[in-house]
Amino acid sequence: MTFDSRHLSVRVDRPVAQVYAFASDPANLPGWAPGLGTSVVHEGDAWFVETPGGRARITFAPPNELGVLDHDVVTPSGRTVHVPMRVVAYRESSEVIFTLRPEPGATDADLEADAALVAADLARLKEVVERELPDPGPFFHGTRADLQPGDLVEPGRASNFGARRAAAFVYLTATLDAATWGAELAAGDGPGRIYRVEPTGGVEDDPNLTNARFPGNPTRSYRTREPLRVVGELTGWVGHPPEALRAMREHLAELERQGVEAVED
Repeated sequence: MTFDSRHLSVRVDRPVAQVYAFASDPANLPGWAPGLGTSVVHEGDAWFVETPGGRARITFAPPNELGVLDHDVVTPSGRTVHVPMRVVAYRESSEVIFTLRPEPGATDADLEADAALVAADLARLKEVVERELPDPGPFFHGTRADLQPGDLVEPGRASNFGARRAAAFVYLTATLDAATWGAELAAGDGPGRIYRVEPTGGVEDDPNLTNARFPGNPTRSYRTREPLRVVGELTGWVGHPPEALRAMREHLAELERQGVEAVED
């Protein structure tokens, strides 16, 4: 019998907030940990996974900013298994760390077999999260709002286009040029600001700029229905020349005159 815990980890080339948001959602479990259960059921405040031996209840640690992904699994027999798990920053990306503890009566061979299963799940988590967010960033958001690190930028703000209705999405970009346009064209009276941000959920190409003037998404502009977390403010950026800014504002005014609105579908 072995008594040593085993720590397994994987580097995910995405921001901590993105990895945490995905891995802490029990609904995503079948996508990266099929060995735990092939489907999930949400009943009231509880989550259950369907296993070959019956239904097991799973409870994650409360939402937190420390990357704690610990969870308890109550097996069909009623036994509770505590699973320590973390996601921490690793340079510009993340590291997911899973602590594997041997079950009572387990042999070294049993631990090795379990470790192989966990390693496969972590590799699958990396694959799925990196596919969900195809651009590793870093990401920026241009605005006139005065924000602080840790603040959340959420949908519902006025759009910069057309009638400036409340936007169903919040926008981000991986290019400084696109963020500069966002800061310069944002509604409001304050100075334009650019913030380094991390998405807290999945993102998609901004349809207002993708396959528009050029094929694909060369401006690396995205949108999300989930909040962006402010990492810090970018200072010293240089705005566009006055004539370029004037031309862009005239273009937006013409779109407004024509009744063209931002794509919000």
